[in-house]
Amino acid sequence: MSTRRKRRHPTPQPELRCVCGGELKRFWRFCPWCARALVWRDDPPTTDVECYSCGWVVSDHHSYCPWCGEDIYEEGYSSEQPLKAPKGFRYHTRCDWGCGGGVQYPMPYCPWCGSEQEWHEWEEGDYDGTCPHCSRGVNDWMDTCPWCSRDPTGRDLIPRALRRVRRLLLVSRIKDWGYRVVLRPGVSGVDPKFPKIIEIDQVNVVTARRRDEIPWTLLVGLICHELGHSFLYHNWAWAKSDTFKRVFGEVHKAYRVRDDTWVDLQRHRVSTAKDHYVTAYAANHPLEDFAEVFRFYVTRRGRMRELFAELGRKRKEVIVYEKFLALHHYVRSLRGWR
Repeated sequence: MSTRRKRRHPTPQPELRCVCGGELKRFWRFCPWCARALVWRDDPPTTDVECYSCGWVVSDHHSYCPWCGEDIYEEGYSSEQPLKAPKGFRYHTRCDWGCGGGVQYPMPYCPWCGSEQEWHEWEEGDYDGTCPHCSRGVNDWMDTCPWCSRDPTGRDLIPRALRRVRRLLLVSRIKDWGYRVVLRPGVSGVDPKFPKIIEIDQVNVVTARRRDEIPWTLLVGLICHELGHSFLYHNWAWAKSDTFKRVFGEVHKAYRVRDDTWVDLQRHRVSTAKDHYVTAYAANHPLEDFAEVFRFYVTRRGRMRELFAELGRKRKEVIVYEKFLALHHYVRSLRGWR
């Protein structure tokens, strides 16, 4: 007779939502939809204790509030020895400062010694990136950081560059396709699965001590280059057309471009390095070729006469003219022009 154990199904957790209707995760400090400050009380009743300062749920054994850092020690109730996981709380890791007590994610303070704790959600893969203001984990869809209530995309740090890019797209007659620029740690790029999300490396912005230290020309060129990738992914059917393949090449070609390959994104003049490409970096792959053509087309405001005159002075081949013409005609077709 077989002895099979009956599988135990986990009890479904109730869905947490803000009063605005947005979905929440427990112990977020702010709603990422409406920026409302949140208070997580003892509901449902578990510990029957709440912090007198912030109103959040705490344990009778805590010496400090793990949410606001306030001293809540009470003789006869608070534990003299740091505990691992008192009733109502879970153990996730030890205190960063070595007091021996257990800390539950995402407590900003140790409930036993009151020291600040550091969490790295982005490294664990729980979030899409980090907030450029507080370095805590955020997702690309968030309008407000759930930890510091500031802009999680970092667009408030680069308004000058974004205004410049929007102006260039408007003058170039390119319709807005709903793109979203976000500052993220690491390499700049666009994921083909999420073509409207444009990730820009935040190192040049976050490390700048003053606004005048930010390389705005470089930033505008970088955004325009990544916009080229986003524009092509958003119009992927055109990338498979015979016209596109004839002038740019096969986009399904193996991508072997290194992330640390140098490219002069501040350059507004056509390079003389390659006769068949607008810049030397464009020769790496058809995707990079289109992104560079798109960057020059946008930064030069779609002025084809000036572009063609410069291509002639740099003695570029006919194929380079055809690349700009193909993009120009496709942009006009999106607006219904003949």
